[in-house]
Amino acid sequence: MTTAQPQALPTPAVVIADMEPAPGFPGYFLLPLAEFGQSLDSPGLDVWLEAFAGRNREQGEYEITAQGELKIMPPTGFPFDLYEAKMAAHVVIWAEDNGGLAGGPTSRFTLPDASRRGPDAWWISAERWRSAPLEARTRTFVAVVPDFIAEIVSPSNRGPELADKVRLYLEGGARLIWVINARNRTVVIYRPGMQPETLLDPELLDGGDVLPGFVFRVRERIFDNVP
Repeated sequence: MTTAQPQALPTPAVVIADMEPAPGFPGYFLLPLAEFGQSLDSPGLDVWLEAFAGRNREQGEYEITAQGELKIMPPTGFPFDLYEAKMAAHVVIWAEDNGGLAGGPTSRFTLPDASRRGPDAWWISAERWRSAPLEARTRTFVAVVPDFIAEIVSPSNRGPELADKVRLYLEGGARLIWVINARNRTVVIYRPGMQPETLLDPELLDGGDVLPGFVFRVRERIFDNVP
């Protein structure tokens, strides 16, 4: 089924431009999907979001929450966009040699709670991809949670919101998650069924048995490049 392509809508641009961050600002804005004539049950929701994001890309990044809201995140900005690009590029290069699918922050995935979220870097094993139902693999935003996810903390991220995102990834089957904070030079590593592991100013991150042979020089490529 196809739906009419939405025109560029001014509302998110106005919201972002006209609202100054205030104490307690969560780093993003939420607007009910109903304001755009959409809901979580709309059959063309993914097509709508893809077109909307494309037409309003300069205004920020977009996700959909499980509460039926359009989440508008101001543009990541320098240097966080550079960090994301470095991480995603290294994961993609590793996947070219080791198989599976990999990508970066422009991707969105449909999570078990029906939200559409996007990690900064991700990898899906060939086995997980092949075993997923055809319907899950052929959606605009595939309903397959990646095996590996990296999140780089940016101004639009806040603790509770990011923690909820990590929880959803783990519930969906993610096997390894890195949350990298360039400002305080820490990495928190999440694995299913285990307590989070916090690394202070590590030199390297090792993909372990999830991404065997993958090594990311986080100190050199991120921590030592904080302006």
